[in-house]
Amino acid sequence: MQFLRPVFCVIGNLCLALATYSLCRLVFFLLNRPMFPDVAGAPLRRMFLGGVRFDLTAVLYTNLPYFVLAMLPLRLRERRWAQGIQKALFVTANFAAAVVNLCDTVYFPYTGRRTTATVFQEFGGESNLAGIFVHEALSHWYLVLLGLGILAALILLFRSPKPAKQWGWKGYLVHTLILLALLYPYVVGIRGGVKVWRPISLNDANQYCSSPVETGIVLNTPFSMMRTIGDDFPEPVWMGEDEARAVFDPVHVPADGTQFRPKNVVIFVLESFSASYSQYLTRWQGKEYEGYMPFLDSLMQEGLTFRHSFAHERQSICALSAILAGLPTVKTPYILSPYANDHLEGLVTDLVKNKGYHSSFWHGCPRASLGITGFAKTLGYETLYNMEEFGDDSQFDGFWGIWDEPFLQFFERGINTMPEPFVTSVFTVSSHHPFHVPPGREEEFPEGRLPMHKCIRYADNALRLFFEKARKEPWYENTLFVFTGDHCNEADQPEYHVGSMGRYLIPIVFYAPDGSLKGQREGLAQQIDIQPTVFSYLGYDLPYVSFGCDLLTTPDEETFAFNDVHGVYHYYQNGWLLQFDGERSLGLYDYRESIELKDNRLEAEPEKAAELERKVKAYLQQVYNRIIHDRMTDVTPRP
Repeated sequence: MQFLRPVFCVIGNLCLALATYSLCRLVFFLLNRPMFPDVAGAPLRRMFLGGVRFDLTAVLYTNLPYFVLAMLPLRLRERRWAQGIQKALFVTANFAAAVVNLCDTVYFPYTGRRTTATVFQEFGGESNLAGIFVHEALSHWYLVLLGLGILAALILLFRSPKPAKQWGWKGYLVHTLILLALLYPYVVGIRGGVKVWRPISLNDANQYCSSPVETGIVLNTPFSMMRTIGDDFPEPVWMGEDEARAVFDPVHVPADGTQFRPKNVVIFVLESFSASYSQYLTRWQGKEYEGYMPFLDSLMQEGLTFRHSFAHERQSICALSAILAGLPTVKTPYILSPYANDHLEGLVTDLVKNKGYHSSFWHGCPRASLGITGFAKTLGYETLYNMEEFGDDSQFDGFWGIWDEPFLQFFERGINTMPEPFVTSVFTVSSHHPFHVPPGREEEFPEGRLPMHKCIRYADNALRLFFEKARKEPWYENTLFVFTGDHCNEADQPEYHVGSMGRYLIPIVFYAPDGSLKGQREGLAQQIDIQPTVFSYLGYDLPYVSFGCDLLTTPDEETFAFNDVHGVYHYYQNGWLLQFDGERSLGLYDYRESIELKDNRLEAEPEKAAELERKVKAYLQQVYNRIIHDRMTDVTPRP
């Protein structure tokens, strides 16, 4: 039995690690309970039990150094210092896993998904993370205490085997055989099962859920990070190239006789502006909720807007490639993918290069923040303005950047110096966690039902003050304004934080002061539609690549929306949503009945499911093929 002591100790310690994952999952579920109002009973048990499969993979991965050292068939490993190293490896690995799981408990409501390896690139340039982390630790002190409790349990409950009384060659042989016998189940555990042809991935969590957002319960953060390191894009081939382009062609060719109008273009990317914060949109979408963006609501009624408008992701870094280059996010954010240095042109590049526009990009954060400014340069912006150019640190919010009011005034003054025609964009900052407004102005922007609501009120007012001045400028009447949220944020209405549709609904508004763009359309709009719609309004007369559609000429029933939710592709068109995981369709919903997506019609409507599956396959094939083979600027017409 002495040769089995290390085995029993290792198994016991790994079970201890598994227990910490289950505890973190329970805490994750309880603190995010409003996001899963219908999850209880048998479905919840299924998710928790399914989660153990992913936990086991993460535990075996992160504890591999400990396992190897603890099971080496050498007497040396029984020395006190060697056992100390084993304990240090075990405690460090599993405490770190608990910390990232608990951190994701707080972060999940803003992203709607478990954090992946892209977080290191996304926040790699941030200089204020320590302050934000400290602020969150103080706000969530109970999680800090729980983390310390887990640390104490790992230290106190860790077990090392007692040294064996004697070792002979037979002992070493037996121990070696035991180690070899354990390697097979260890590898099987890492892969996620015996009868799996590939290691389990994030997508496998969907089999335990009825909605992609519920994969957050099944998965754990260490697994999500490990499985997305160096994750290349797939290259699906469901049909021939000609057939795929016949179904969906990303090359936009202007009609003969198109006449270009050199109007100015100003694009507002509004941090965290969700449809749920708009009284106008929520009423239009069938509910009557209090609004927090009265000025933008007023512009919606004077411009062109759509009943259902979509963000492609819940991360800021995904918004720019969609808005400015017509490229949706698939698998991982484009600017964090292996293809980020490929040729990519878009709205700004084409206007600057082909039409002589002047361009500028404005973002109140430090220049290195989130990689946004660097990507703006890639997209063709000639001049960049950040917190450094603003030059007054007294207006720094203490966390992310310059408050929106002074920065939008800075933006307005900057536009006045730009020669026409120009294309310029501003990315706002203040409607962001940790949900502050400038000191002394709390009564002016009171709390709503959520901490975010006062920030939306403040950012909307900053927008109003910008327009008060801009309306007096000579360039104003000759300008097209575009407004879009970068992604959604927390919501208190079930339609907007439970269903996978409501969590991606944002405002998208096209506003022309001369009244040439007006209407409230029943069709769909998405961020990737902005480039082709702006080009259509300007009469851009050259071919270009975009994966969106021209909302000015596309009938409502042919408009569509697409996003990738936890590895499940969502394709919306003409009242229907198809959920497709890359291999098979998982759900078909009539979102006209409810954006909460309650009734899966996949079996009841097989013909509609097959029609939409063919469309999403053609769409995905075009997206992946052009990204992988660096064909984002290939405007070769379809034969």
